[in-house]
Amino acid sequence: MKILADTGLWFRFVRQLPLSRRVESALEDGANERYLCPISSMEIVRKWQTGKLPCPDPADWLDEALEGFEILPITEPIARLAAQWDWEHRDPADRLIAATARRHDLELWHTDTILQKLDGFPQRYFKAVML
Repeated sequence: MKILADTGLWFRFVRQLPLSRRVESALEDGANERYLCPISSMEIVRKWQTGKLPCPDPADWLDEALEGFEILPITEPIARLAAQWDWEHRDPADRLIAATARRHDLELWHTDTILQKLDGFPQRYFKAVML
C-alpha cells in the first residue's frame, strides 16, 4: 500500500500520539510505502515557532522523524494544480499536499475534517483520536 500522510497524521505517528490502530499498523508495516509532501516540515516548524504545537524544538528531531518516509518534490505542475481547485479552503499547505496526492496517484491519509469535504484527489479520512 502507498500512503501519503498529511502533516497532522505524520506528526502524531512520529511523536507516538494517539492514532487509530488501523493507521498505526499501516504506518508501522514495512511492506507499505510512506510518503510526505515537504511542506509538512514547514508546517511543523511554523506551528512550533508560533506556539501552536507543544513539542521540543523540531530541529532536534525532524531529521529522525523523516526517516522511513519518501519526500516527494513540490513541482510546478503540483503547484499549478493546487492553485486551480475551486475550493473555499485556501490553506496553501493543504492544497499542495492534496495536489501531491493526485499528481502521484497516492491516497492521502488524514484526520482533517475540512479536507474530508473536498474532492479532486484520492483520500482516506480517519476520525481523530482525542489526546
